[in-house]
Amino acid sequence: MDPILRRSIIYYLTHFVIWFGMLSRFLIVGDWPTFEIIPLFVPAWLASSLLFSEREESYAFLRTLPVADRAIVRTKLGLILSMGALYWVLMTVAAFARGLGSATGPAVFVYVGLVAAIGLLIAAGFQVLIWRFGITVMTGVIVVYTGVVLIATLVHTASMRFTPGWSEVTRMRGVVWLAGAPWLTHPVLVGLTLLAFYGLVQAGIRVKASSEACL
Repeated sequence: MDPILRRSIIYYLTHFVIWFGMLSRFLIVGDWPTFEIIPLFVPAWLASSLLFSEREESYAFLRTLPVADRAIVRTKLGLILSMGALYWVLMTVAAFARGLGSATGPAVFVYVGLVAAIGLLIAAGFQVLIWRFGITVMTGVIVVYTGVVLIATLVHTASMRFTPGWSEVTRMRGVVWLAGAPWLTHPVLVGLTLLAFYGLVQAGIRVKASSEACL
């Protein structure tokens, strides 16, 4: 296995197992609007996985490996993309298994895709910023971001559970509008996400190379 992947993947997989262990019951058999809540944890989980893996990373060690900056960038961002896709696919499969396609329409699947796409792009952006500003600076930024996401998710959870008629994100006009043409929305969403991700990969290669040159 690639030594970079071997050092980083454990944190992503550990976080994934914790997320699934905490939320799988609601993901599979929840009797209230679970898909309002479950996806909202994903951006925080991806950012947290990145933070743990980077704080344990040794770039002095990486410089001893016969790998170019381009390979390091592609491996690390590829891992973020793979884990983001895993969350996305799992939630989509669970939605199909619960029959949410007939209960709430394609809006659920659009919502899941939007949250997963935004979460993985933000995590990838944080990775590039770590190469630019360093893990010491970015630790505070990622911790604050993760905390805000988790607090907002918990507040939204309480509001939906105890306030009848609370506005549901899956029924927002923009989400419903995007769900009006699911055969078009999903390929476009995937394509735009991959295009934005490719841009982050190219930016990461430039930033990583210029940062290494300054060391």
